[in-house]
Amino acid sequence: MSGEPPACRLCGSRATRDDGALPDSDYFAGRVLERTLPGGRLWVCTRCGSAFRHPILSQAEYLSLYRSGAPDQWSGGESRRDLRIIRSIVSAARSASVLDVGCGAGDFLATLPAHISKSGIEPSGAAALAGERGIEIVARVLDEDATERCFEAVTAIDVIEHVPDPDAFLARAYARVRPGGILIVSTGDPQAFAWRVLKSRFWYASFPEHVSFPGRAFFEQWCARSGARLKDRHATRYQAPSALRLPLGLAMQGAFFASPAAFNWAGRLVYRPRVPGVRPRRTFSPGIPGTFLDHQIVVIGKPAA
Repeated sequence: MSGEPPACRLCGSRATRDDGALPDSDYFAGRVLERTLPGGRLWVCTRCGSAFRHPILSQAEYLSLYRSGAPDQWSGGESRRDLRIIRSIVSAARSASVLDVGCGAGDFLATLPAHISKSGIEPSGAAALAGERGIEIVARVLDEDATERCFEAVTAIDVIEHVPDPDAFLARAYARVRPGGILIVSTGDPQAFAWRVLKSRFWYASFPEHVSFPGRAFFEQWCARSGARLKDRHATRYQAPSALRLPLGLAMQGAFFASPAAFNWAGRLVYRPRVPGVRPRRTFSPGIPGTFLDHQIVVIGKPAA
């Protein structure tokens, strides 16, 4: 590609490299779209170790897509390793109040002990489902939360990869943490071995909702600037793979890496709408969570007053 490379969306550095084209997609937040979204390209920052999609849509366009998404698109099942780790961190910290940013239908919050006060932020229709489970929805997005309430633990699980400006997002989330409390971020790890090998054809980068992929150095730099403490970082699989899912996931990743176009052709051949009037998908991504050790859980502490 010609022209000046884009600055890193996470740290602002111009030391970025092009890691290849990302696939176009007509599937977003559990809904088939009328139009196909251009994939753009995957760029990697050599300064902070992060990766990012470029170009991307506007924030208003993304919010509109999320609002019209399927309420049950993101759920936390018992097989999720990251959720078990995060629950143990919250329990060890003896947190009495938790704000889950991007709480979905409240699957994670609902698994916490009854004595913990549970609040959530959610832009999609899943917020209504969370409310029915007794979870207080304080806002659709962090920007709209004008209460300035603080919590002993703030969690952002599978959220920061959806955010165009992770630096500002972390600042807003951290502002909701009480002194002595913790901010927990769970997301993909762009420095995982498989991702570094497969680059823009790595499964996690293929979803159009995913636009920002913070690396470890980004979190270290952010904490140093913000007076926060990077307490811990866990490398983990998204979920525990079964004996069948692991080889299937590897096969799907291999097929997608070899040819996204052929992967789409096979998807159209295999997956056909069973309900009349439902728009068929034209593009497909390998949804294979748990196949690789490719996720990270970052624990950021706020100093006690």
